[in-house]
Amino acid sequence: MILFINKRFNNRNGAEKSGIDVVNSMLKANASLALLYIDYYNNFNDINDINQLKIIKAPKFKTSIEKKSLKEIFDYLESKIFDKNRIKKIISLNINFIIANSLSAEFYAKKISEKLNVKCCLIVRESPDFYKNPIKTVKRINFFNQLVFVSSIVMEQWISIKPELKLKSIYIPNTINEKYIDKIIVKPKLFYKNKLNFNPDNINIVIVGKFLTRKNQSLILDNLNQFYNLNKKIKFHFIGKHLNSYGKKIKKKLKKNTYKNMVHLYGFKKNALEYIYASDYLILTALAEASPRVIYEAMLLKTLVIASNVGGTAELIKNNKTGYLYENNNIEELLLKLSNSLDTKNNKTIVQDANQLYYNSFSNQIHQKNYKKLL
Repeated sequence: MILFINKRFNNRNGAEKSGIDVVNSMLKANASLALLYIDYYNNFNDINDINQLKIIKAPKFKTSIEKKSLKEIFDYLESKIFDKNRIKKIISLNINFIIANSLSAEFYAKKISEKLNVKCCLIVRESPDFYKNPIKTVKRINFFNQLVFVSSIVMEQWISIKPELKLKSIYIPNTINEKYIDKIIVKPKLFYKNKLNFNPDNINIVIVGKFLTRKNQSLILDNLNQFYNLNKKIKFHFIGKHLNSYGKKIKKKLKKNTYKNMVHLYGFKKNALEYIYASDYLILTALAEASPRVIYEAMLLKTLVIASNVGGTAELIKNNKTGYLYENNNIEELLLKLSNSLDTKNNKTIVQDANQLYYNSFSNQIHQKNYKKLL
């Protein structure tokens, strides 16, 4: 039996949602699976045949209180009360292989693999650009017996840092649960523009992701005047939590901005796909990504993508063919790409080619075949 470890199973985080896609692909390949979740607030409804799977809360492995905080105390008490029983349950499953969905599951995969003496695999969803010291991070990655990279570009970046990774690395890109897309696209884009109160006469641009320095939403918000000068009809729709310090800083600056009426901040939205579908453009502003899930979603929803050329975005966006790429954090080039797109009559061809690229390279069926080979 395979133990699949995910920080949590829900629809609030791209990596965690992609973990659910992997679980579904492995189930299609008739894999025998058990699920281990690290944090609370899970929603298993998107997993096929969930009632037939063993689901276990991860042991805390907390043997002492390192610093006096409520979280440390609660984690220690939880460990003391529940770990023995949780570990016993894991042992009873006769696990012969462990898959950790991203480095957020690394600690638990290591602990359990050492206890069970079984091999483990890491799905690498992080690029070297995520880290101040990637040389230190690559040592963590190298612990694993097998590595799955969601981007071949990012895979080569990590291998360049530690060449020995090459012998145990494979590339399996992400996919998107297509049944949710199919439910949306039966209606025209105008239906969702009206539903979400988008003015169809505006140029509606969506930016999706939790407000973080790495996500770099400030690239847009610090340059609203330039977008206004480009076209007065531009409206930005930000989907993602913004209650952290970065989000608060951004909102404070936005309140004083003359062009603040160009911006709508919605926070987290369960129906984020509808916002992508209703928009004319999706812009990716991130400073670091591996293979951004939101681009796959836009490709399926036939929304034009303008993306920063980071991580594996160039595998998804062929510049001027399936979307537009601009140099990381370069506002002048972003504005130029948007300006060129507004002036061209080729956008329908571009979104159609992006949609076809998805089905040719990243479909659910291809994803399932790739994971069947892994198993």
